[in-house]
Amino acid sequence: MSRTMTRTRPAPTILYTSADASPQSGAYRCLLDMGTQIRHWGFRSVLVLSQRPFESGATADALPTYVVPLPRPRRGRSISQYGADLLETVRSAFRLVRIIRREHVAVVHVNEILDIYAGIAARAAGVPVVWHIRADMSSWPSPLRALLPRFVNALSAQIVAVSASVREEVFRRHGVATSKVRVIHDPGPDPADFHPAVDGSAVRRELGVPDDALLVVLVSKLVEPKGHEVLLRAAPQVLRSFPNARFAIVGGDVDGAHHARYAARLRRLPQELGIGSAVTFTGFRSDIPQIMAAADIVVHCATHPDPFPGVVLQAMAVGTPVIASDIGGPREQIADGMTGVLVPMADAEALSKAIRALMADPAKRSSLGRSAASHVSSTFTSDAFHRELSEVYEQVIAR
Repeated sequence: MSRTMTRTRPAPTILYTSADASPQSGAYRCLLDMGTQIRHWGFRSVLVLSQRPFESGATADALPTYVVPLPRPRRGRSISQYGADLLETVRSAFRLVRIIRREHVAVVHVNEILDIYAGIAARAAGVPVVWHIRADMSSWPSPLRALLPRFVNALSAQIVAVSASVREEVFRRHGVATSKVRVIHDPGPDPADFHPAVDGSAVRRELGVPDDALLVVLVSKLVEPKGHEVLLRAAPQVLRSFPNARFAIVGGDVDGAHHARYAARLRRLPQELGIGSAVTFTGFRSDIPQIMAAADIVVHCATHPDPFPGVVLQAMAVGTPVIASDIGGPREQIADGMTGVLVPMADAEALSKAIRALMADPAKRSSLGRSAASHVSSTFTSDAFHRELSEVYEQVIAR
């Protein structure tokens, strides 16, 4: 149960900031949730974002929000572009310092490892930083992998890692010995939206999935580490055993030339594999509860250590069985064979075998779904997450 703390002093202000304001970003959705919910634990929240929240209504509109240009380092940029990014980082830090002082901020909560402007601003303003790390850095250039964890450790009062996998991959693997890291798993999705009674029949009709067909869904923006290609290469063997099976790739494109090349290659692949009629690319969708409920199986076949994928918990909460790569956050979300299925990373043959095994066993699908929904509702709760987060804030403020 959440609590509103009784204080003799004004509620401390937590400033939440992120340069990523994409509706496809699970980290950004978590930021909005933290800003909204932490008020029930005795804190005041302020947002500093690169654009207005994509959600309207009481949840987003009730939060004091500043919109300022916020830079993020990007791959594939020229030296001059990186120089411009550095200059914009400094400018953004100065803007943020003014906001920190104006709002009498007690703690700056940095939502992503790349939001380095925020760490600089907090240090300049003399305010402690809680830095939330949700990153998989395995595909990043080696200078960033080496420097960013050290930068974060130097500027942070406390580091929150979204999973033990993140703590290992970001810090320990890169030789950063620190006692500042605390693992706090993100909460599951809102149970008012994601629950076993969600009806996905309208989505199945929209996608043209016959009543006797089994639907496999992958939900992710179109970026290479999410492993869409692994699922597509597993599909032909699935279709040989289950000719009526259907596959849906749910997620939108991402800015950047390398992302655009990947998305284009991905869309060509079903035709090259001869499975075009069985695969649908839906683009970005906001009706994710219904998408999850429409699926007979949800696949999350990331080819890098996905830190703590929200889509896995979303599918589990709805009661749809999940097959996920046995790496990164899914290992901490799924008990293999009991609340889902884990398969070797980037192994299309193993993924195909797991899909076919579940397709052939309706009782197993039902059992996994029930156990998964129960596990999410009892373990990954919003109250547990915000209770731990409020403890971090209290400790940082007291120090």
